[in-house]
Amino acid sequence: MKRAAGTVFAFIVALMVGVQTSCITTPVTVTSSTTPMHDKKIIMNYGPATGSNRTWSLFGVWMIGRPDIEKAIQDALKKNGGDALINVSCYEKTWWFLFFALHYVVIEGEAVAFEKGHGKADAEKNPVKPVK
Repeated sequence: MKRAAGTVFAFIVALMVGVQTSCITTPVTVTSSTTPMHDKKIIMNYGPATGSNRTWSLFGVWMIGRPDIEKAIQDALKKNGGDALINVSCYEKTWWFLFFALHYVVIEGEAVAFEKGHGKADAEKNPVKPVK
């Protein structure tokens, strides 16, 4: 009889833990590019890229840091290469467990490379001179 009671108790505890564990996904943003595309020519498309950054919180209330979108973008570019992401979507995922929660920010898009001589590097080589 004690064995059956122990099994029922273990089942109830497992059920309570299962009920306390959940996940939610929230869209954050959709954009055409992670960088301005003015006067830039795409020369290579590396394909789909995904990056993420995470942090955790205690009891879902006290968050340690914040998930950083910029770090998620750099993570995606580091994995796939490229200068920027295009056709970008961003969403946040939160996983709740019994006493803590994990918070993720996820970036998805296509990694692309620009033709050299365009953008920031070109502007540094040939700065705009003021008109007198």
